[in-house]
Amino acid sequence: MSLFQSALDFLAGPGGSGAAASRDQNDFVGQVVELGDLKLRIKRIIAEGGFAFVYEAQDLGSSKDYALKRLLSNEEEKNKAIIQEVCFMKKLSGHPNIVQFCSAASISKEESDTGQAEFLILTELCRGQLVDFVKKVEQRGPMSCDTVLKIFYQSCRAVQHMHKQSPAVIHRDLKIENLLISHQGTIKLCDFGSATILAHYPDYSWSAHKRSMVEDEITRNTTPAYRTPEMIDLYSNYPINEKQDIWALGCILYLLCFKQHPFEEGAKLQIVNGKYNIPQNDTKYTVFHQLIRSMLKINPDERLSISELVTFESPGVYDTDPAMGGGFLDILKGGTERFLTNIKDTSSKVIQSVAR
Repeated sequence: MSLFQSALDFLAGPGGSGAAASRDQNDFVGQVVELGDLKLRIKRIIAEGGFAFVYEAQDLGSSKDYALKRLLSNEEEKNKAIIQEVCFMKKLSGHPNIVQFCSAASISKEESDTGQAEFLILTELCRGQLVDFVKKVEQRGPMSCDTVLKIFYQSCRAVQHMHKQSPAVIHRDLKIENLLISHQGTIKLCDFGSATILAHYPDYSWSAHKRSMVEDEITRNTTPAYRTPEMIDLYSNYPINEKQDIWALGCILYLLCFKQHPFEEGAKLQIVNGKYNIPQNDTKYTVFHQLIRSMLKINPDERLSISELVTFESPGVYDTDPAMGGGFLDILKGGTERFLTNIKDTSSKVIQSVAR
């Protein structure tokens, strides 16, 4: 637990230390939390799910707003997983497309009024989820190629930062719901509770028991619609490594273009056989078709690596403008950081060339 700051009085709000811990989560709103040198007033609950709750919290000293994730656990394995999540956040933080980690704290179940261990993770506060932004844009019509490119490129940058670590960090739960939009208008990848550095390389020597154990691990840490063929059919003996994040990026790009997931509800047979349809009548997003196909390959060894992905050369791009150079997603360099501040301005000659 040396990773965490002491947090014996992190619930030192009105009513005394720990007074709010035994109350309903909504009663946590209004309390004052001491986290290191910060005194944070809990303003509102942002999201909840499972054993985790996310709040908006304001520092009483600077009036700066943060996101405060509160996790409750009464299992040792879950405690270890939370600590691992914090370790990954600290390691990855600082990249412009990774949510910024600020601080963390914990108290043991013996010290908590809830009878469970409690963990707090403090991060930057983002404007909202990408999925909500996409829904609003869709109400005005299909997203421009410009917007899709910028969202996807920044998502790739986040994954590239993870895969460049030694050993590579695999997100494992990469999905549109885990992409946020910062107040500066950048895409931020969040939720590293399923992240791992562990890759699996099944072969014919693997027992049924070992495959079952890996299957259980996959079930706990992944979302059905984003699972890869090698995850669903462990007897294929394909490697289960960072290429699972590439498959997930393919699903995200497909969803951004066609407003639906390529494998709705995680249909296992469709995933295992790589059966999805790119609309035959689509002309707006033609430039993305080959890119999607290059990510949604059944054999993970045939999928692009993240470094290949961010320099992908799409057929037709250089035919329209040979001066672009560098690669498909390099088109966006220098203009991706604040795309939401001027979202309606998609008149760039470069983007027009790509769209055509």
